[in-house]
Amino acid sequence: MFGRTERLLSRGQRALSRGDHAAAEASFGAAIARTPRNPHLHLYLAHALAEQERLAEADRALGVAIRLAPASFVFPLHRGILRLDADDVTGARDALAAAASLAPHNRLVAGYIELTRWVESEGAPSTRLVELAAELGESFGARALLHLARVMLGTRGPRAALAVLEPPAEQLGLPFRLWLGTLRHRDRVRYTETLLDRERFDDAASVLTAHPEVLRDPRAPALLERARRGALQAVDAALASGRRAARAALLLQRYEIEHELGDDAAVRATLGEWHELYLAAGAPSGQRQLAAAVMRRLAAVEVAGGRYREALALCAASRAARRERETAGVEALARLGLGERRAARHAFEAFLENALFRVDLRLAAAIATSAA
Repeated sequence: MFGRTERLLSRGQRALSRGDHAAAEASFGAAIARTPRNPHLHLYLAHALAEQERLAEADRALGVAIRLAPASFVFPLHRGILRLDADDVTGARDALAAAASLAPHNRLVAGYIELTRWVESEGAPSTRLVELAAELGESFGARALLHLARVMLGTRGPRAALAVLEPPAEQLGLPFRLWLGTLRHRDRVRYTETLLDRERFDDAASVLTAHPEVLRDPRAPALLERARRGALQAVDAALASGRRAARAALLLQRYEIEHELGDDAAVRATLGEWHELYLAAGAPSGQRQLAAAVMRRLAAVEVAGGRYREALALCAASRAARRERETAGVEALARLGLGERRAARHAFEAFLENALFRVDLRLAAAIATSAA
């Protein structure tokens, strides 16, 4: 392709990437009018049509591409992808089988075949899918993550779906002064009791949570609850003392404890108060990143409560403060909860873009949960 056709293709690709699907359709259509026998132009047109929910037209465009290049696996592969996006599992399976017959060793084709089998089975993902998800791109990862979130929402609820997006817990070292204490006390749970008696609530919680094996002790849950409640009382006392300059920082401390206690109603009130202080201060630019995180956390609380439209409004407020990919993950769950699967997939793609997020590890965890 040369000259005008190439420029129309580039223009359509840019429109497709920014979500202007009608403009993309117009550019690809104009390019096809000039070069009707180029199968890739029909492929791009199919994607632009599918994004507008014109699925029958998209399928016909891919049919033209397949007739123009019958030896290429690319076009039946994309027919399978678009049918899977439309929840046409049978049609996706047939198209992907055709792609596999042309490229039996292609790993992207194999990945979509495994993903389609998972969608069809309604069970756990296969180990083969986990293996392939580790190496395939963000577009494939977004579709796998979309189905995992869909399964979690349907079987375990929105809180479990949110947990899929959280990074794995880091095993951080204890402060040096606590290491001295733990070295002297082989029984860390007993040492925690000593710290609680001295009203060192934060230190006690750190000792309990820094080592997973400590939390398996039957004494640990009650002690951790006591540590967190004590720390919360200490923060509340500081807030009641009237030190307005420190209020915003204290509210964030209180939020951390309330979040660990799983008290979503308290989290909503605390972060809401922090946001009011932020706005009253004129929304200082130096705090925009923090404000974005606060609004994202509030959006996650709304998702956990099944209040998806409220969550979307908070995601928009978070983006207004600062654009961050983590907000796209929360938005994806909210849109999925509202049944907006295509928009949810796009949000997951934004969440995964240039990120170190491991979709394969989340799929492996789903297998382990299913087997338990």
